[in-house]
Amino acid sequence: MNLLIDDQLLGTVLRGHRPRSLPRRATLFTTGYWYVRLCQAALNVADRTGVLSAPFAALPADQRERAVAAVLELPEEVGLVGLRTLGPLIARLRGRHRLNILGSEALAAAVYLEAEVALSARSPRLERALVAESRRVRRV
Repeated sequence: MNLLIDDQLLGTVLRGHRPRSLPRRATLFTTGYWYVRLCQAALNVADRTGVLSAPFAALPADQRERAVAAVLELPEEVGLVGLRTLGPLIARLRGRHRLNILGSEALAAAVYLEAEVALSARSPRLERALVAESRRVRRV
């Protein structure tokens, strides 16, 4: 089973705390935009604390360094499908669903991977599009 996880869940996993509600047998994937947002948050922890960066800021310095390193060197266990593959699908799906580019990439990745999607926060428009494209959504 492929499971597409958002940036907040990816950060949790890379800090070494896989939520129990994520199936153990699932192969984890994320999107390019979610990954970029997490990289920005991890690198800018000292500048401002937000939803993505606060959990890194709360770690002791040695653990924070390891967690940031894990973000910057995305482990092989977390898949990431490139835009060369997703670009045409994003363009087709944007014609059917009114999503921003972040949501469009997530939808295209879910469709391409035939993945279930795990979201840390509600995203009604994305969730509707995922359901319309026969993709299962879980909020964690």
